Amino acid sequence: MEIGSTVTLTYTGTLDDGSTFGFATAENPMKFQTGMDMAIDGFEQAILEMSEVGEKKTFTVDQYNAYGEYLDDFTQKIPMEQVPRGNVKVGQRIIMASSDDGSPMPVTVIGVKDGIVEFDMNHPLAGKDLTFEVEILDIEEPPADFVSAREKAEHMKEQSKLLGGDQGNDYR
Repeated sequence: MEIGSTVTLTYTGTLDDGSTFGFATAENPMKFQTGMDMAIDGFEQAILEMSEVGEKKTFTVDQYNAYGEYLDDFTQKIPMEQVPRGNVKVGQRIIMASSDDGSPMPVTVIGVKDGIVEFDMNHPLAGKDLTFEVEILDIEEPPADFVSAREKAEHMKEQSKLLGGDQGNDYR
């Protein structure tokens, strides 16, 4: 399959203990365009190795090509009055604003004590190897003018240099 192809597929995702973490059925399939950072890297790489409608494959994506390793210190404690949702419970997933840029960030409540809420900011699947059982339902060829997300990012980086971002003494 070529980068830029749009693929429609079914999958069942399982963890090492056999529990299911996700799935897509023929009635509600997963559809994405490759090369656009719409799926985790290891999943997309395995899909790109497939080439035919009806093809089936089972593969495992290690934590480093999925959601990364689990970081024990990727937690944060804040006073309950600063939690937008208020009365939260351990195990609950809520959306908080990132301190870096204010973008929404899902977090898991891991502790509530003395008016302080502790959040785990790791992805729920961080630190886990993910096994996928996949069947390709449809493949659409990429458009002739397709530009991948990676190519676009590299282009934008070069453009920012030309617009004064990082030219050093070489001004145009």
